Amino acid sequence: MMSFSIEAPWHTYQKKVKALFENDPDINVGNIYEPENCENDYAFDIEVKNHDKFMALSAVMHGVKEFGNIRLGVVLYDEENSDVHPGYNLFSTIFKGNRIVKDLQVVPDQTGTEHVYVRFQPEVVQFFDDDLSDFNGNWNGLAEDIARDVFDEDWSTNFCTADLKENTEPTE
Repeated sequence: MMSFSIEAPWHTYQKKVKALFENDPDINVGNIYEPENCENDYAFDIEVKNHDKFMALSAVMHGVKEFGNIRLGVVLYDEENSDVHPGYNLFSTIFKGNRIVKDLQVVPDQTGTEHVYVRFQPEVVQFFDDDLSDFNGNWNGLAEDIARDVFDEDWSTNFCTADLKENTEPTE
C-alpha cells in the first residue's frame, strides 16, 4: 500500500524556485533549513555567482515569504563579491566617480575582523547655511562629518579624512 504525505507550501515554494533556476550555472538554490535567528521559521539560500543577476534578484524577490503564520526566509548571497565586505561594495557604488572620496580601504584588525574605511579628500566642505557664528554665514566641515550624519550606522563602515601628507609633494 502506498502512503501519501502532504507537502508543506514552503517546501513547494522552495522547489519552484529551484526548478526555475536549475539550468542556470550562476544560481544555486539550497535546501530548506531552520535558521538560528528566530526571525523566520524556515529559510533557504540562493547563491548567485553573477553580481548583475544578484542585484536583479534582490530587486524582485522578497527576503521573506509568508504562509499563514509560517515565515520562510529567502537568503540571497552574492558569490561574485563574497570576498569583499558588503559595506565596501555599497559605498564603492555610491561614491563611484565622486572626487570627494580619495579611496576605500578594507583593513583587518589584530583579530582578523575587517574594517571598511571611506577616506575622503582632506578638504573643507563649505556651503551657505545662515550660520551666525561664521562671518560669511557658512557651514564649514569635513566630508567625513557629513557622511556620519547622512548615512545609517548599520553598515559598520568608518568615514575618515585622508592624511594631508598624502597629497603633498616631497621637498628636496
